[in-house]
Amino acid sequence: MLRLDPVVINLADLSPVVQQAAAPDAPIERRLMLARAAVPLPPDELLLALCFLAANDKAAPVANQARESIESLPWGVMESALPSLTHAGVLDHLAREHGRTHDELWPMIASNRNTDDVTIAWIASKGRGPVLEQISANQMRYQRCPMIVEALYYNAETRMGTVSTVLENAVRLGVDLSHIPGYQEIVASILGPAAVAKVTPAGAKAASPGAPEHPPVPPTADPGEPVVLTDAEQEGTPDEELARLLAAAAAEDAAAGATGGEPGEALDEDTFFAVLQEAATAADAVDGDKAPETERESAALWAKISKMSVAQRVRAALLGDESVRALLIRDTRRMVYLSVLKSPRLTDKEIAGFAKSRNMNEEVIRLIASDRDWTKNYVVKLALVSNPKCPPNTATNFLRVMTNKDIKQISGSRDVPGYVARQAKQILANRDQGKRN
Repeated sequence: MLRLDPVVINLADLSPVVQQAAAPDAPIERRLMLARAAVPLPPDELLLALCFLAANDKAAPVANQARESIESLPWGVMESALPSLTHAGVLDHLAREHGRTHDELWPMIASNRNTDDVTIAWIASKGRGPVLEQISANQMRYQRCPMIVEALYYNAETRMGTVSTVLENAVRLGVDLSHIPGYQEIVASILGPAAVAKVTPAGAKAASPGAPEHPPVPPTADPGEPVVLTDAEQEGTPDEELARLLAAAAAEDAAAGATGGEPGEALDEDTFFAVLQEAATAADAVDGDKAPETERESAALWAKISKMSVAQRVRAALLGDESVRALLIRDTRRMVYLSVLKSPRLTDKEIAGFAKSRNMNEEVIRLIASDRDWTKNYVVKLALVSNPKCPPNTATNFLRVMTNKDIKQISGSRDVPGYVARQAKQILANRDQGKRN
């Protein structure tokens, strides 16, 4: 997800007199006096000094006292100082450390022209309510800093209407959104696949009307001998695969009457908003915090998902929890199940489960098998080897790194393709021969 590092406040940013009291080598009593706001200073200088101490002082009593002093400042002082603040580090610190408990802070910080774009992106990722609408209206900001678009999209508090407006403006302005996980699916689901080319940087492979649905796939039935693909056929990142599939997804959506994010009967905005917030909150929970879903709960969730538009399903796939992804990975629309594979929240455990499933869409298995990061996991490789939908050359290549115990089990299994079992027996024989020699 987004990495939004705090804006730094340096000692040199303080006035010479304040520097003497705030310096790391100054007596702690003097720093504490400054942290208690006991030194007469104009409001903007006082906030600068307090934020510096809160963010940088290594002595916990000083840093904590500075935070408490900021919290206890009368709102009148804060309100009068905020518009005139010019230091981006102060505005950033106030947004991160005090914005959650003071709803008035975020809008005022967002409207200050001296606020750093990174701070705006941070507020966009954590904020709620009117401040998100305020940020979405500032086209100059997200044209300059596309991370703001990503932050708004991945914040479950942002309404779909706001997301659609921001994306439309971003596409019109030619903003590069390629850094956003799943950006092709996001843009295509809301604005149609034709809009993807407008936010794809030069040199990247984008979908074209004549692009094939997918490259040729080796047969999953027993071909006798392993099929060997060329290096060119084996190359191709998931991003390239997704680009080639967008044209086919457009035709599929058009046939179903759901192209461009205009479904016949989409889930209403308020209901979708509630579902998304619940799913995103569950996804942020630590593993094990959420009890396994009952069949009734799963059926109820599916009833809601089945009424979602394509754009809503794509967003749910990217932001939702494991239970949402488990349902959407089996969606018939490529745009949706491919979005599950682009979710920043996706875990290796889920990938291994997808790779093991024989009922999984063949395209999902092929994309997992072609991803170098996912196939670094031994459990994923083992699951793919046993899945008849895995490309034969990939399965036989993975066999070479399996343990003898697993290869022996595969060689005698009736649940794997015949060529995989024969290859496993050959590898075992070669290893035994090597031991004897």
